Amino acid sequence: MTLFDISKYEIPCSETIDLALTKKNFEIFIGAYKSAREKVGQPRVPKVTPSYSLLPPSTAGGHSGEAERLLIQKEEDLAEFQTLHQLFAKGFAAVAHPFKAEVTERRRQIFVLRYLQGLTVNEIMERVAVSKDIVTDESKEALLQFSRELQLVVKKSESTPLSLCQS
Repeated sequence: MTLFDISKYEIPCSETIDLALTKKNFEIFIGAYKSAREKVGQPRVPKVTPSYSLLPPSTAGGHSGEAERLLIQKEEDLAEFQTLHQLFAKGFAAVAHPFKAEVTERRRQIFVLRYLQGLTVNEIMERVAVSKDIVTDESKEALLQFSRELQLVVKKSESTPLSLCQS
């Protein structure tokens, strides 16, 4: 018996996953998360620090004399938002480089710019001052790290084992 189960933390190779379905699952989650944020009065895109750490949302003071029906709906929306935000925070924390803090920061920045703010690869290249290859590689790695953490990754086929990349 090993003390640390590495298979729980490795990212699957892109050759063994259905990237299109994984992206679709990711997009569905991000869409639901952004919608839930708006329902509780939050901006669609979560706030991050200058070093791209997630800031906690402020949902205090949400009741200002609304009718009981609206209060009940608001509580349901708040519960959904809190659940999705916890999942988002878990996925966002998984977007990282194991050894280099500056790469973790850049990867998270690219993740936010591309998948939350909707910037194009070219717009990100200009803003972050990196090559197109870095933007696309970091985008893909961030999406896979986030998706793996939330179990959104889909195998290419049920007969194909979800093998792991060799470094």
